[in-house]
Amino acid sequence: TYKSLMALDGAEPWKAGPMQKYIEIRLLVAIVTLSEELNFTRAAKRLGITQSGLSRRVGSLEKKYRIKLFERDHANVVLTEAGRVFVEEAKLCLMHDERAIEVAKAVSEGVESVLTIGRSPYADPFLTSALLSIHLPLYPNLHVQLHSDFAPELVHDLTVSKLDIALVANPGSNRKLTTTKVSDSPLYVVLPDHSPLVAKDSVTLLDLRDERWILFERKAHPDMYDAILRRAAEEEIVFRDGLKVLTAEDAAQLVGENLGVAFLSMAGAQRIAERGAVVRPLDDKELRVEVCLASRADNRSKLVSEFVRAFRRRIGQVRKPPQRADFGNSYDTSLRQRAS
Repeated sequence: TYKSLMALDGAEPWKAGPMQKYIEIRLLVAIVTLSEELNFTRAAKRLGITQSGLSRRVGSLEKKYRIKLFERDHANVVLTEAGRVFVEEAKLCLMHDERAIEVAKAVSEGVESVLTIGRSPYADPFLTSALLSIHLPLYPNLHVQLHSDFAPELVHDLTVSKLDIALVANPGSNRKLTTTKVSDSPLYVVLPDHSPLVAKDSVTLLDLRDERWILFERKAHPDMYDAILRRAAEEEIVFRDGLKVLTAEDAAQLVGENLGVAFLSMAGAQRIAERGAVVRPLDDKELRVEVCLASRADNRSKLVSEFVRAFRRRIGQVRKPPQRADFGNSYDTSLRQRAS
């Protein structure tokens, strides 16, 4: 584990044992900024210092720890492999520094406890509502910070302790995380109004083999994206590289313009069904959205444990989302009723 004892500019460094070292925050910021710009002039301008001042900061760190972070000449700045690894860890240090300030400010304002929660856009809205409705008697002044992001980013933020817990869609196997499945639903397909498939209660991939597929961007959920393509190959469907979207609303617009059929999660299907879009469940046992409540496996926080237990109780008390693709021709209506 990377450990860094940081001192503020001009402050007396914290005295540690002879083998312990620290890196000043200003040096970490300098290295990270230069790694992002790969240009001394632009990086120095961002930092509000001179180019020579930035060069001295980078050089002093490299000299002190005998590591080469950048290869540089008059025209180019390139991260070395050692520099790449260093920057990744430096960003974590700066992130924890920022979080320490945020938590301290919250406490100074009367908030006794802060819980940072992430959620996937694939998670059903009722799960988010359940999270926000939780009140813990032992933590009457609990402040919840909610962040929304895609699955890969949520998993990363959990493993580096940027998040305490998260609702993640199909997080996969990760020894660093403890996960509990809280919902399981199929993918959904947005169909053109005139499609003969509208008459079906659900659709299969084979039903869609002659259609142009509109998929979410792979970065939104790499595992699910790859699973769709894998299942298409297994069904001997020649996938025509179609349009990519990030929101359900964009998908509905493209379908409405007869550019193809779109694949969505329950949450996305619910939103656009409220506006009259025609959606049907995808009947495929391997293409399902499993939303899990996840936290770090080594998290020993009593607050996190209490919150997770309360959330499990809470979702057991509210109506869960439909688990079967049996909505029939009234599916659009059923989604709108469910939303209300």
